[in-house]
Amino acid sequence: MKTKKQDREIIVGLDVGTTKICVIVARIRDDSNIDIIGIGKAPSEGLSRGVVVNPQKASASINRALRNAESNSGININSVSVGISGHHIRCIQTSTIIGVTNNDRTIHEEDVERALEQTKLIRLPSDTRIIDVIPQEFIIDDREKVYEYPVGMLGMKLEVKANIVTGLISSIDDLTKCVTDCDVDLEDIVLEPIASSLAVLDDTEKKVGVAMIDIGGGTTDVAVFRKGVLKYTAGIGLAGNHVTKDIVEGLGILEEEAERIKKEYGYALVSEVMNDEIITVKNIRGQEPKRVKKSVLARIIQSRMEEIFDLSAIEIKNSQIANELHAGVVITGGGSLLKFSKELGEKVLGMEVNCGKPRGISGGMVREVESPIYATGVGLVLHKFRNIEKGGRKFLEKKNKKSKGDTKKILKKIKDWFDEL
Repeated sequence: MKTKKQDREIIVGLDVGTTKICVIVARIRDDSNIDIIGIGKAPSEGLSRGVVVNPQKASASINRALRNAESNSGININSVSVGISGHHIRCIQTSTIIGVTNNDRTIHEEDVERALEQTKLIRLPSDTRIIDVIPQEFIIDDREKVYEYPVGMLGMKLEVKANIVTGLISSIDDLTKCVTDCDVDLEDIVLEPIASSLAVLDDTEKKVGVAMIDIGGGTTDVAVFRKGVLKYTAGIGLAGNHVTKDIVEGLGILEEEAERIKKEYGYALVSEVMNDEIITVKNIRGQEPKRVKKSVLARIIQSRMEEIFDLSAIEIKNSQIANELHAGVVITGGGSLLKFSKELGEKVLGMEVNCGKPRGISGGMVREVESPIYATGVGLVLHKFRNIEKGGRKFLEKKNKKSKGDTKKILKKIKDWFDEL
């Protein structure tokens, strides 16, 4: 059993993906640094396109990854922050106006809290729940837009524009149950694009405008940032798994063999295949090995990757700020590791594309997690760490206290968002 002090200083991120479960264990070193001290991985079962379809299998996969992380880190894990994504995630823009009733016309936290509560008063389908409220801007007395937390400012009227992130209740509850069935507490559910962005984007990129495309196993997440905050997010039901399945169908081979040759010989651009050598591929049922040209494999891969980037381009356009993305696009996730994905992305999207790897971390296992496949897991740890109150040791003293309601959680998130500006 770990000590009480050790427990308070440990942060654990749980990335429940369609193809893999990843656990990142970190220790708070000081007020501005965390060390990666353990990693746990397990093949994912019971999930499809980011959604739990078989709770028993999904829970068993999560449990294996958690136990692997415990063995790797020497820490007994009892609480985690988990990421959520999938095509059921929606981003709704809303706004509200309230009157400031204080005699001195000073805006207090209670006013912001009241405005936030009012932004949530929107009509939603009965099967949908609000996951997060992300403020975009404040407007006081119809003056200029304010991109800072407005407490202490003077005004008679406060307008808040926000993005409401929603998801299916059944999907949220299924994921929650799968995690808690593994004898761990669920500290927070974080939108995966937000988590990944903390790992692979810097504050300057978010301020000047950037789109992040996280190509996972079952889903691709698109997130668009401007002026330091998330402006738009969407999930696409196509990702790396679909590339593998295309190879299976196109070449008539086993999925394991398709995944292997994709990683070893796959190109996202046919035009970049300089040496069109023959690949020997295992056949089904022990028959004679197949011989396939690298260019044939590349054509299969490029077709699906083009579709993923085409759909991502549509979502970026839907953000209505596609022309304001001065930092271009950053791709991450396992799907971004395919050779020449960056170049294909630039061709399809018509803007600069860079590859994003986790950063802002340290410790003995930092090299092991410096890969796009760990972007969400590392981001979940960074998200938790950034939510620590300024003067990190205060957080260590308060960490085990329960939060006082959803509104206060949302209010704290607002402060964190604007502290980054």
